[in-house]
Amino acid sequence: MKAACILLTVIIVVAIMAVCVMVKFATDITVEERKRDYLPGTGVYQVAKSIAIPLNEVKNYPIAERFPYVAAIARNSSRSWTFSCFASVVLVKWVVTSGHCRHKGATHRVLLLNDFARNVTRSFPILFWRIHEKYHINNTAPFYDIAVAKFNVDDYPFSIKPSLFDESSVMTCEASIWKTVSTMDRRVYLINDFDKLQVKITPAIDCHESFGVDINESMICIDLTKYDDCFIHEFGPLYNGDKLVGILARRPRDCDVKFAIFTNVSYYSNWILKLTHTTSYG
Repeated sequence: MKAACILLTVIIVVAIMAVCVMVKFATDITVEERKRDYLPGTGVYQVAKSIAIPLNEVKNYPIAERFPYVAAIARNSSRSWTFSCFASVVLVKWVVTSGHCRHKGATHRVLLLNDFARNVTRSFPILFWRIHEKYHINNTAPFYDIAVAKFNVDDYPFSIKPSLFDESSVMTCEASIWKTVSTMDRRVYLINDFDKLQVKITPAIDCHESFGVDINESMICIDLTKYDDCFIHEFGPLYNGDKLVGILARRPRDCDVKFAIFTNVSYYSNWILKLTHTTSYG
């Protein structure tokens, strides 16, 4: 009986010591993550961990490399980072995105999957936003749903390839798809998988019937019915070659009616140049 009590006491002591070690280890990790998040240029660790589901490798390297300028915007309004929307890098230090992407009172960062060899996603702090002066978030129609944001790349010793843009219209384009998944609590997460889709610019009446809003020359109605995946929550920007064509304003409502409204970037090309204080395209 005495031996059993001694053995039980030893087991309890060992268990307590194991728990203490585990708590210490977890605390060290938490402290290190906080250090990473606050040290300049290292917030990427916390951002990517919060909003991305890591895979062992990018499934579609060639497609990901086709869109080196596709960016994801993450926001942090509490203690965790969440995916907000997609954007496109222009003029090296700027991104063009939707006006609805910015959330008041939140901190935002730009994520780029630009190291395809090592599957590394880097994030950059956004210095400031410029949202179209006529955009209103409560407007039921996606008029003037465009913004530019400057992000800080000075601490990173590498170049970023920007997409191009100009004021001329196009007849064909393709959608970049940095895939996302949704959890039961409806939070959207990025995954390291890319796709692309040749999309059709369709008559404005199709989007008018689907969304009940008037489509003018500042918008592009896109037919996505050829895309058979029903669980994509956000489409990336539209491109014609390396030229940025459109930014998502309204995604498809359901799996049966796959029409989406994109903001026509060419329509706002002069506005972008003015807001970025740039005198030429490219």
